[in-house]
Amino acid sequence: MSLKLRLLVTMVALVVVTSVVLSAMHLNTVTATWLAHFHERSTTTAQFVKYWVMHRVEDNPVSPAGQSMAAIRTSWRESIASDEEFSMMMAGLLSQTRSIVEISVADEESRILASTNRVRVGAYMPQKLTLRDLLELGPLDRMLAILRSGIDYESRVDLGVQGEPIPVFRIQVLVSSVLLREALLPSIGSTALASLAAVLIAAVLAYFVARISLQPLELIGETIDNISRGQAVGRSHASSASEYQAVEQKLRLLGEQFRGAREGATELRGSMERRLAAINKLTGGVAHEIKNPLNSIALRLELLKNRVLPEVPEAKDELAVIAEEINRLDRVVRTFLDFTRPVEIETAEVELGALMDETLEVLTPEATASDVEVRWVKPAGPIVIRGDAGLIKQAVWNVCRNALEAMPEGGTLHVDVASEGGDAIVTVADTGPGVPIAEREKIFQLYYSTKAQGTGIGLAMTFRAVQLHGGSIEIGGGPGEGAEFTLRFPAA
Repeated sequence: MSLKLRLLVTMVALVVVTSVVLSAMHLNTVTATWLAHFHERSTTTAQFVKYWVMHRVEDNPVSPAGQSMAAIRTSWRESIASDEEFSMMMAGLLSQTRSIVEISVADEESRILASTNRVRVGAYMPQKLTLRDLLELGPLDRMLAILRSGIDYESRVDLGVQGEPIPVFRIQVLVSSVLLREALLPSIGSTALASLAAVLIAAVLAYFVARISLQPLELIGETIDNISRGQAVGRSHASSASEYQAVEQKLRLLGEQFRGAREGATELRGSMERRLAAINKLTGGVAHEIKNPLNSIALRLELLKNRVLPEVPEAKDELAVIAEEINRLDRVVRTFLDFTRPVEIETAEVELGALMDETLEVLTPEATASDVEVRWVKPAGPIVIRGDAGLIKQAVWNVCRNALEAMPEGGTLHVDVASEGGDAIVTVADTGPGVPIAEREKIFQLYYSTKAQGTGIGLAMTFRAVQLHGGSIEIGGGPGEGAEFTLRFPAA
């Protein structure tokens, strides 16, 4: 995701979150206000009906003195149930209020005596949730209750006689949640439109702000591209902010330094290449000049052996030492020539399992003669790399030979080929004395060896072969625990 898009998304998301929070707070305030208004209106209506009932009861003549309370209650109930004017008064109240859907008066047993819904006269008054219960809910639960449900809420008032525990009349005013929802929908719609407009405006503003804010970065990017191409950096843009102008000025100075360094590096590289070519030519010539006399000396030594040994047999050891030193010097010269001339790699697909089979088949007789057990763990499937089979085989051979030489009194040689991630891994481990940690960085240097009779050539050639294939080689194991060489090659 680009920086411009991230900035745009961040600004729009911030406005969306802010709009949602403010809209939710506004709707919660509007809902609470409407509910409080409906609750007050329904409670006022219930109190008005209560006073009307009291007035009608007081106007009802009481029977002769000494009549029981039960008889009086019966008389009051009959008076309310048969009062048509009272029913018309409740119907008038209902028509004046949008939120109230029903007004009912019941006796102490909750049997309805009079109601704006005449069908319910004689039925039992149901128990409903009150508007106070709705007001006490959380903001989200309160909004969901209004938007989802279709139930009615009540405001109830009891009317009784002093000293009597049971009320004479129960007055119920019902408020419909559907009417509450209809009253709130305009506010919800206007709030949603305002929020949507805010989000759209924020998106447009965020686009232009991101474009204006990131324009200097684009100019700096062009400056860096010019620097990377080695081109001269132009003058700073006056329209950019002062901070960006300061950065651009520093980039200009850096670009000039980079150009100078690049030109110097180019000249130095050319000079180094010429010197290296001259050195390679000189060293190659010196090596050839040394090799030719060595060949002549070796030939004369063989003639000398034929003439001297029959007459002086005791000179055999001295002549053998001379021959050995000539051979050693010849190996040094040949190795030096190998390392100074470029190596041409013939790449092809190489299956490491088959290559290890060939290598160990040749190595096993020597290992058996040295009382070394070869443990070769073949991979479950083919592990293929691209490279020069001859160089890779020689690299692995050198490591295995080095391991055999490290176990003169016998031991075990572990060889494993595996695949890990994008690498093909060849592991060669022995049970010899191991390689000290201090010497692990030097062991791949040419002519460096930890063995008394070592030449220091094999591991150096292995290191070069692995590097030519884009791989790496690591040494593990501890002192006295044997050495473990891990060769990593990029898998094909």
